[in-house]
Amino acid sequence: MLRLVLAILLPSASSFTPSALHRIALHTPKSSIAHTASARCNPLHASIVEKDGLFWPSSSDSRSTNQDENADAQDDEEESLLGLVLDSVLKVYATHSEPDFLMPWQKRHQTTSTSSGFVINVPGIGIRVMTNAHSVEYGSVVQVQRRGEDKKHEGVIEAVGNECDLALLRVDSLFPEPNNDAEDVFVLQLGPLPSLQDEVEVLGYPSGGESLCVTKGVVSRIETQEYAQAGARLLAMQIDAAINPGNSGGPVVNEDLEVVGVAFQGLDEVENCGYVVPVSVVRHFLEDVRRNNGYTGFCQLGTSIIFLENQAFRKYLKLDESPINGERSIGRRSGVMIRAIEPTSGAIGKLQPMDVIMAVDGIQLGADGKIPFRRGERVDLLCYISSLFEGDTLKITIWRDGKEMEVSVPLTRIPNLVPSHYNNKPPPYLICSGFVFTALSVPYLEAKDAWGEFYSDSISHLLGLVHAPLKQRGDEVVVLSQVLAHKANLGYENLNDLHLLEFNGVEVRCLRHLQQLIEESTDPFMRFQFSPKDTGRLVVLDPDHVTQLKKHATVNGSGIEAADLDMITCFNAASGLAKRMMQISTPSLPIISLEVSFGKEPASNTLNNIIALAPFICWLTVPVGKGARKHITPMKGAAVSHRFRNDDHSVDEPPAEIVMSSVMSSCCVATPIK
Repeated sequence: MLRLVLAILLPSASSFTPSALHRIALHTPKSSIAHTASARCNPLHASIVEKDGLFWPSSSDSRSTNQDENADAQDDEEESLLGLVLDSVLKVYATHSEPDFLMPWQKRHQTTSTSSGFVINVPGIGIRVMTNAHSVEYGSVVQVQRRGEDKKHEGVIEAVGNECDLALLRVDSLFPEPNNDAEDVFVLQLGPLPSLQDEVEVLGYPSGGESLCVTKGVVSRIETQEYAQAGARLLAMQIDAAINPGNSGGPVVNEDLEVVGVAFQGLDEVENCGYVVPVSVVRHFLEDVRRNNGYTGFCQLGTSIIFLENQAFRKYLKLDESPINGERSIGRRSGVMIRAIEPTSGAIGKLQPMDVIMAVDGIQLGADGKIPFRRGERVDLLCYISSLFEGDTLKITIWRDGKEMEVSVPLTRIPNLVPSHYNNKPPPYLICSGFVFTALSVPYLEAKDAWGEFYSDSISHLLGLVHAPLKQRGDEVVVLSQVLAHKANLGYENLNDLHLLEFNGVEVRCLRHLQQLIEESTDPFMRFQFSPKDTGRLVVLDPDHVTQLKKHATVNGSGIEAADLDMITCFNAASGLAKRMMQISTPSLPIISLEVSFGKEPASNTLNNIIALAPFICWLTVPVGKGARKHITPMKGAAVSHRFRNDDHSVDEPPAEIVMSSVMSSCCVATPIK
């Protein structure tokens, strides 16, 4: 089975689709060395000559010694330009702190990767480093390194386009703002979209070595492909040059050393087959960032279509089959039929089911849903639509009820009901009486290995919602991820992966809506109805048992402020260390301050006891030194180190005051563990 592989070395990369897409990152984890014998790496320095019995690069090209001075000067100029181009290809180092989508209040173990990038000038923005989105996904630390240098420069992720797998980094130490006029800056130029069989070179830092590598190839095809990073279908370029882990984000240049694409993924189990983000998609990404001061995405028409290649179907719709200008492949009234229109599409009220789309902006559409691209080439209609921007108008020629007419449809970006990513932000979640609710997403399903072997009926149901239409902007599929066991939820502790439909008889639209329903509920019981509606699990909770505080819920990461907490009257630690607890409430985050007497117990035991007080506390914040604070994220069942450091202070025992900041805010949470 063939699988697409991204060209970053990312140990935590995962698949998007059940069979085809596998994210190996065309960036390379430092811990792995891939076999790269198939890559044809060309020497990038001057020719090698023997010197004192050793091989060493000479300062001049020995091949030019017999040429005239003009040829020497021309060669020197070409080598100088080549050197500048190669110097503009950077190595990207990233430390990834990806959230745990099953336990969203914590992060997974950090991973590191290396990939490639290149220097580019973005009009209206300045000099930036372009790389792949998956190369810096959830990057907590991103650095770049020039060819031949040992110093690494810190980069800031400025724009990320997951659909097109592109990202922009700002590197102030290399390209200072605001003028970006460093004398030694050479930026790569964007070239035209190459033709089939054009020769190209892939520049980057793949696995198997540390220095820059060049791989030659030719353009094999240009057509619509699925991008592994987010599952979007956009124009892509296939080349026969090997794209290996570490090549991700590297430029693909033509014979004039112009950038014609960005390496981003390969085809697993197939040699010498790599995929490149074409320059047309790169230009769209840059223009989007320039127009909107950030990435907004690609537009869609928002319709599901049926191909009209069947003669009986075309006859049923009364389409005229007479050809135009002798062109037999596309009939005069050929096209595709609209089967359904998404509720959030700009085509609502403009197009109707059973309409036949015959042309867009004067470009005739074939019965297979494709339009002319270049001589001898045809691409999907969505390639043309994705080249436009939000707010643009599409003039569509349709066939409706036996008549031809033209309508104008405004284009817009249509979000998915089940998002494929969170744009490097943590996933939203809500906890009520130990019930952990989150929004269904592709990363959540990946964490469940939903596209692997059969998991459960509930997971199969969630998989069926991945391509469901979004009825209203802001809607989410609310899922019960797990239940944190407590006496208030006895009998429910084994529930997981359930689709929440209703709360107290009201349909739940999203996590924010669920929070509102819980807060405003006056019913004597809290009833959660899970899918399917008539036969699904019904959960009933008593509000008086749910919390000793106040009925409320808190969502982290979705812009919902924490609800106020009532005073906790009593708090007893298992070791008896806690003397008293008082609450400090802020508009955005409730903080619980706990004074602790350590006595003779080791600090590590003290911390473990504090962590054991309630399973809902996510991390500790410990004041250290000159007002600095160190964050510790305790993993369940893991020991916590008792040594805290910052730049100017180190202690073996923590101070007497430990501030516990509960990201889950003890929300709707049960009484403290006695």
